[in-house]
Amino acid sequence: MKLRSILFAAALAVLAVGIQMSTQAQPVAAATETAAVYNFASHQLSKPFRMGASGMRRFDCSGLVWRTFYETGNLRKISGSQRTSRGYFRWFKEHNRLTSNPRPGDLVVWAYKGRPVSHIGIYIGKNRWGQRMAISALTTGVARHRVGGIGMPVKAYLRVGLDR
Repeated sequence: MKLRSILFAAALAVLAVGIQMSTQAQPVAAATETAAVYNFASHQLSKPFRMGASGMRRFDCSGLVWRTFYETGNLRKISGSQRTSRGYFRWFKEHNRLTSNPRPGDLVVWAYKGRPVSHIGIYIGKNRWGQRMAISALTTGVARHRVGGIGMPVKAYLRVGLDR
């Protein structure tokens, strides 16, 4: 009987916390878009690479981008469709959304050995040393890395328009 009372009290406490949390002021929606993209992508770190995979157990670079924006409700901001890294680059270029001043949540594309576009990732901002950082699905798995640290030059940054 005492165990039942303890469990009932615990259930009421959980319910009260849930009600309190749901009635607290919510952050501005715009601020949550970037946080949601970053949080989802961060939770995929170390997952293995597989060409053509778009999650949830394995990813390729464009699959990680698509899945991140799909799961966070921001797919319309990156064309609404699943594309290759080159396809995303073309779409953003056609819509005049290339930038040299990226914001966290924007996309970054790299080109390797004369190819138009070879790789895509999510720009996450600068680290404490001022280096631009990204999350992308490398052949070694999903990783957080310096934008200039993967052996390919940056082709462009793509303005996603989160927080607007």
